[in-house]
Parts: sequence; C-alpha cells; structure tokens
Amino acid sequence: MELIHDQTIQQEGFEIVARHLVMERDLNQFGNAFGGIVLSWIDEGSYLYIVEKTGYGNFVTVSMDGVNFRAPTHKGDCASLFCRIEKIGNSSIVVRSRAFTLDVASGKRREIISCNISFVALKDKKPYPYFQTEEFKLRGISGLLSGEEKKVGNS
Repeated sequence: MELIHDQTIQQEGFEIVARHLVMERDLNQFGNAFGGIVLSWIDEGSYLYIVEKTGYGNFVTVSMDGVNFRAPTHKGDCASLFCRIEKIGNSSIVVRSRAFTLDVASGKRREIISCNISFVALKDKKPYPYFQTEEFKLRGISGLLSGEEKKVGNS
C-alpha cells in the first residue's frame, strides 16, 4: 500500500475539507468501516466544499462515479477528506474526492477511497444554471479551475 505526504496531495490541487474519527458505530462485525458510512462522509464533505467555493447552497448529489475502495479503515483511524473541482457545467459541478488515513509514525497518508461526485444546482426544485449567472461570474470562481480536462459550460 503506497503511502504519500500531504504536500503531494496538495500539489495535485486538492484541499483538505473534513476529518472523521472512525468510531465503533461505523464498523461491521470484522472491524472495518462500512463503505456506505465512508461514502456519506465524502458526499457531505464534498457538498460543503462546493458550497464554500461557489457561494451557492442548493445542490443535490446526482452521481458518485468511479468509486474505488482502496483500503479498509478501522476504529480509531482519522479519515481525512480532500477535494478539488474537476468540471463546472451550466448547472452541474464535478468534484474529485479522496479520503486518506494517517500513519502517525511516518507522517504519510494511506488512501482509503476515491471517486468523482456530480452535483446539480437547484432553484424552485429544478436544475438551475447557477454557473452561468452574473452572481457566479462576479465571484470570480471560474479561476478555481485549471487544466485541460476542466471546463465551464455544457450541463
């Protein structure tokens, strides 16, 4: 299992957004955290990340793609969630999320899960092209994106 430093994660454009202490209530009978529990942490943390970054709060989760459980996490582990924005459409935003546990002895992290989460902005319970609004443009958020695969528009 590859261990990596926080600096490497940050150099890839990720920001730490949440931490969770793995508790007894999160475990199955074999002492491993339930996957659904970890997914809920990632969903909630990613939502809070985009709310903070975009200044808009009415989003719903549309999909969690490429979910890859890389290693189990256990009671007493501190799971740290890192996110970055991958793509912004008209009403949608895709966040790359990765969670790690810390190896205290080495100071390195072990990846436990990664996925892409798609959210859609809503207004009046319908998709809302928030990312095309003057409010969004005035916030200067499009500067959050970098790289060829990241774009604004089309969805």
